[in-house]
Amino acid sequence: MIFQFFPFHGLLRLLVAVLALALSASVSAALYKSVGPDGRVTYSDKPPMTAKESEKTEKMRDVPPAGDPNAAKRLTEQQADFQKRTLDRQASEQKAADEQKAKADLMRRCQDARTAVRQYRDTGMTLYRAGEKEGERVAMDMETRLKEAARVEADMKEAGCE
Repeated sequence: MIFQFFPFHGLLRLLVAVLALALSASVSAALYKSVGPDGRVTYSDKPPMTAKESEKTEKMRDVPPAGDPNAAKRLTEQQADFQKRTLDRQASEQKAADEQKAKADLMRRCQDARTAVRQYRDTGMTLYRAGEKEGERVAMDMETRLKEAARVEADMKEAGCE
């Protein structure tokens, strides 16, 4: 064993045993909350003896420090406060994500509108629009293209594009 190489192996074994006992004592501590027939709440480190009380007994997870009568109430308040902060943080993160998505969507729509304005004004290509009949394509003259470019620019300004 490894303890054979150290002259203080007896002291080390004793230290490990004491540490194990100390940890096991703190882990086994439990706190029970019971509600009596008169509605009175009782906290104890032992489960209740009567069957009626045991129906309304719950084992609490955390043990308040001894000697502090308000520890259980403070612990409950801390847990409620933690839950509230968690929900608030999640809501603010969701709001920030929604705002970022809306901003990215606006930027994409503005870029598409700028491209459309350039096509209406600057290209020498023939542009078509849908005609009266199904599947009919009608070539746009320069006046119609400029009107369409002005309409898209007005939409961009209204949407907040720069």
